Amino acid sequence: MDLKYVQTTCPYCGTGCSLNLVVKDGKVVGTAPYHRSPVNEGKLCPKGTYAHEFINSPDRLTKPLIKKDGKFVEATWDEALKLIAEKFKSYKPDECACLASARVSNEDNYAMMKFARGVLKTKHIDHCARLCHASTVAGLANIFGSGAMTNSIGDIADSKCVFIIGSNTFECHPLIGRRVMQAKAKGAKFIYADPRLTPTGKQADLYLQFRSGTDVCLLNGMMQEIIRNGWENKDFIEKRCNGFDELKKEVMKEEYSLENVSSVTGVPVDKIKTAAEWFAKSGASAILYSMGITQHTTGVDNVKSCGNLQMLTGNLGRPGTGVNALRGQNNVQGACDMGCLPVVYTAYQKVIDEAAQKKFADAWKFPDGIAKGENGYEVTTLMNVLTEKPGEIKCLYIMGENPMISDPDLTHVEHALKTLDFLVVQDIFLNETAEFADVVLPAACYAEKDGTQTSTERRVQMWRKAQDPPGEAKGDWEIIASIAAAMGYGAQFPWKTSEEVFNEMASLTP
Repeated sequence: MDLKYVQTTCPYCGTGCSLNLVVKDGKVVGTAPYHRSPVNEGKLCPKGTYAHEFINSPDRLTKPLIKKDGKFVEATWDEALKLIAEKFKSYKPDECACLASARVSNEDNYAMMKFARGVLKTKHIDHCARLCHASTVAGLANIFGSGAMTNSIGDIADSKCVFIIGSNTFECHPLIGRRVMQAKAKGAKFIYADPRLTPTGKQADLYLQFRSGTDVCLLNGMMQEIIRNGWENKDFIEKRCNGFDELKKEVMKEEYSLENVSSVTGVPVDKIKTAAEWFAKSGASAILYSMGITQHTTGVDNVKSCGNLQMLTGNLGRPGTGVNALRGQNNVQGACDMGCLPVVYTAYQKVIDEAAQKKFADAWKFPDGIAKGENGYEVTTLMNVLTEKPGEIKCLYIMGENPMISDPDLTHVEHALKTLDFLVVQDIFLNETAEFADVVLPAACYAEKDGTQTSTERRVQMWRKAQDPPGEAKGDWEIIASIAAAMGYGAQFPWKTSEEVFNEMASLTP
């Protein structure tokens, strides 16, 4: 019997916990703690503990599938690649769209971004961040210049006051919740704001049960109370911040008085007062939030309000402080960083920036150029275009996404997918979206390939191959490179290892 441990990173939430995969005779059979991780310190939640169970599922895809007469039939890779290449080459620039994934590696996402813009010449590429933390990317980038968590997960344990809003942290990010409880054990105050009392809220010292959609009102009310009492960090504001006078003019309006805020939000006046005082006077206050504030029509405003509160109180740039956006999926931060959005290349270099477009065009060396330097469709807009302007987008290439489960209005999504001339789905299972595909490609999961993912705290960590993929399944970037080669772009995708993909991506990413 051959038994070994392979250290890797959990494929579930954005915390980025390390774990060992237990490999017996070449197959993953379990997990074990990895005690040297600074993120989870050897602890795992139930999701990570059972992160091995799906790997060798009998339902895994093992061969390419091509739909003939309404039914899938197994095909060889040569047959599948030939069909895909012929169809892709038949479309004009911007007639195709691509969906990348928060479940695959940085290398896979970079390959998809390069394929979309360089091979298909399309500006239409997006992924599930559009439905969860796109508000974070836009809001935090506007405030701080980077759409990511400002502090590390470990810093939370050093906080003197933890304010969680719009996140059921203890259930969705249990190991981050553990850091909150470490802070509380050391005497930190714990404020929880959410329309419903979750298991996280039951551990709080102060619970603010506000009406859904009144996040900005609550936060502005707290800021008015802080300014009215002179609790703002004047030195930090003077040295580090712009726009304080404009902020003060807005939040000091009568509509954000304690009485009005209480009337709008439903939170008692005394609780708003207490929250504002605890937060402003602790000396090290951290805000944690997740999709409870981002999945709104005012999501960007909600995020900006969190940033404004931290700048007002000077709770940035020190342990135990910061605006801590808790990403939902394991590599949603990385997918955004890799440019799998319709408005940016890697590291949020804007596609409408002529210098950025020239930089990527020169580096990639596609003989016929790359996609125009224009913003493309977000996934939500894309679905509307498919139903309202049939024929504008003829082809869709989906990697590791399942819009038939994750997107809003599934009847609308189904209608949209049925308008496509050609749909390619690349995944590890035959999911609900794959049922509509013309070609399904079997992919390797996190335990079957090397790569990196970026956690919610911007920590880049490795996946290490623990076993071979089932059947004829391949790594995502390998599949993308094979399609590119079949279309005559093999020279632009010369990679042999994940490390080579990483090095190219890093060379273009400041």
